[in-house]
Amino acid sequence: METKLETRSDPVDLPQVALGNTARASWPFSLDHIRAATAAYSTEAQELLARAFLWCTDEAHPITKPDFAARVDSSDNTIYKIYTGRYTHPETKATLQPSPKLLAAIATFLDIERKRHAFGKTPLVETPTLRQIETACQLARTSQTICFIVGPSHIGKTWALEDYYTPKYNHGTTIYTRMEAASGLLGMVRAMARSLRLPEEGSITDIIHRIKAALTKDMVWILDEVHLLAHTYRKGAFHNCMEVIRDLHDTKKIGMVLCFTLLDEVRAASQKELQQLWRRGVHKIILPNMPTIGDLTAILASNGLAFPAADLKVKIRFRTDAGDTKTIEEEPRKILRQVAKDEALLAVTERLRYAKVLAKKAGKPLDWSHFVEAHLRIAKQAQPPEDWI
Repeated sequence: METKLETRSDPVDLPQVALGNTARASWPFSLDHIRAATAAYSTEAQELLARAFLWCTDEAHPITKPDFAARVDSSDNTIYKIYTGRYTHPETKATLQPSPKLLAAIATFLDIERKRHAFGKTPLVETPTLRQIETACQLARTSQTICFIVGPSHIGKTWALEDYYTPKYNHGTTIYTRMEAASGLLGMVRAMARSLRLPEEGSITDIIHRIKAALTKDMVWILDEVHLLAHTYRKGAFHNCMEVIRDLHDTKKIGMVLCFTLLDEVRAASQKELQQLWRRGVHKIILPNMPTIGDLTAILASNGLAFPAADLKVKIRFRTDAGDTKTIEEEPRKILRQVAKDEALLAVTERLRYAKVLAKKAGKPLDWSHFVEAHLRIAKQAQPPEDWI
C-alpha cells in the first residue's frame, strides 16, 4: 500500500530537455529538476532515483527510460510521474511515496548494472596508491571539505578516481568531472553541468544556479586535471574558475577533490589563484614521482609475477636482421625500475599485457623472460630504422 504525504496543489514544472534521438532524450528532465520534484519523497527514494537517472544517462552505459521501467517491473508512465512529482492518489491528489518494492527493484538494478559494467573492464588492482586516493575521497566526503591530490601523469590518479572510486561509491553521490584544456570559465561550468546531466545552455550564472540546485551535502565532487584550466589565453580565467569552485563548496557544503598533475604549478598557484581553496583544503595528498614498489608488487602479483629480486637475470634469444641467432642477458628489476621512472605505470602495464600475449603464443606460463622480451620489442619499435648505407 502506498503511503500518502501532504497534498501538493501543483507538480513541479519540469521543462522538456531537447537532446535529440538518444537514450538521454528519453529522460526529458535534468538533475536539478528531479531534486525539486522528488523533495517530498523519502531520503532513500531521492537517492535511488537520482542514482538511477545518472546511471542511465551516462554515455558509457546508456539506458532509455522505457527500458529502465521494464527492468524495475514498472511502466514508463509511472516512472515519468514519479520523477516529475506527479505520482499522486487518483482521488485525493495527495503525493504518494514510491513503493518499497519499486525501491528494492531499483537498488537491485543498480547493483546488477555496476557489476555488469565492471565485468567488461580490465580488473583494477587495489594498489597502496589507489587506497590512499580512496581514503582521501572519503575524508573529503565525511568532512565536507576540499582535498587536493597532486601527482605526475600515469601514476594511477584517474584510474583510482574515475574507474574505481566513482562507480564503487555510486553515481548518485559521487560526481566525476574531467577538466578540458584552455576551456575557461564557461567551458568549466559546462563540463560540470554535463556531469550532472544538466542543460549547458544559457549564461554562466544560469548554469551555476542549476548546478547548485542539483547538489546535496552528502555528495563528493571529483574534479580531475584541474591544472588544465590554467592553460588559457584569457588573463584571470583560472582565478575565476577557482572562485566558482570555492563558491560551490561554501554554498552547498559538499566534499570536493581537486586533482592536479604539476606540483610546481600548484605550489606557485597556492599563493595566488588557489589561495582561498588551498586554505580550505585540510587534506593534501602529494603522490610520488614514480610508481612505488608497493604499487608494482600488487600489479605484478595480480598477473602472476613476483617482484623481481635484485640478482634475477634472464636470457633472451632473438634473431637479428641478418638472420643470426643471439642470446642476451637482462636484469628484470633494472628494466622495471627504468620503465617506471621514465614512463610510469601505463608503460609497465602495457609491457605486462604484451608479455602475456608472448607467453600464450609460446604455450608457456608467464615469467620474467616474457616481460623482458616485451620490453625489448617495444623499445625496438621506438628506434628509427637504420639506413641501408
